[in-house]
Amino acid sequence: MEEIVLVRGDTLKLYIESIITSDGSEYVLSDTDVIYIDLKKEDDPETAVLHKEVTAADRSEEGLPIVLFPCETADIPFGNYVFDVRLVMDEDNIFTIIPATRLKIVRNITGIPRG
Repeated sequence: MEEIVLVRGDTLKLYIESIITSDGSEYVLSDTDVIYIDLKKEDDPETAVLHKEVTAADRSEEGLPIVLFPCETADIPFGNYVFDVRLVMDEDNIFTIIPATRLKIVRNITGIPRG
């Protein structure tokens, strides 16, 4: 399982450049498709500490953005978390496009400015 290390209060930007189907073709999101990301404590897989949604309207030149902003991570306790990324087309068509990945949140030394 891959692991990403994030300093608490930092920005994390991940981009999904393309979604490749089982037949090798690229899938283009429809207006009703939603990509869901839940960040959960590794030892508590039932409770999400952060939930994000991405749609076709969010696409940029880099791809579909998954961005964790400083205000979203500043108060998350240090520790080991897991997330995956799932494409929900409808109730009968759900696909995991990024399997379970570890995200380790580590201590920040410099204070985080609060707006």
